[in-house]
Amino acid sequence: MKMQSHWEQLIPPSLLAEIEARAAAEHRSASEMLREAVEDYLRERRGRSANISERTPKEAAARILDRRKRHVLPEGETIRELMTYGRA
Repeated sequence: MKMQSHWEQLIPPSLLAEIEARAAAEHRSASEMLREAVEDYLRERRGRSANISERTPKEAAARILDRRKRHVLPEGETIRELMTYGRA
């Protein structure tokens, strides 16, 4: 019986292969991408559990800007196009 590696216990091999391919395409390490994904998930969960009414507009704007740092629009795309995508 083959022992599973630590990674195989946490992430199925097919998903790990996809993560590694994406990381290579973005010139990043797979561990960096996974760490960022888990941090984003935990930050989002903490944000959901916090009372939304206690947040100020300034905090909301800062959170939006922080999330946008890691997301780049495709070449030639605009925010307006993304907002109206799929609308008739």
